[in-house]
Amino acid sequence: MAPRLKFLELAKIANGRGTLTDTLKRVYLLNYVREVRKEKAAAATATRERLFEN
Repeated sequence: MAPRLKFLELAKIANGRGTLTDTLKRVYLLNYVREVRKEKAAAATATRERLFEN
């Protein structure tokens, strides 16, 4: 499972238990967004490194 999907799974579990508050939902969403940005930055860095190899 991708690290970003972990937060969606945690939100689903909390929702199933009835403990998903607005604050908790916001925290899971922000963590998800942070992970997506990290993945995009890693992909951009790898692309940039490949460009400089040539």
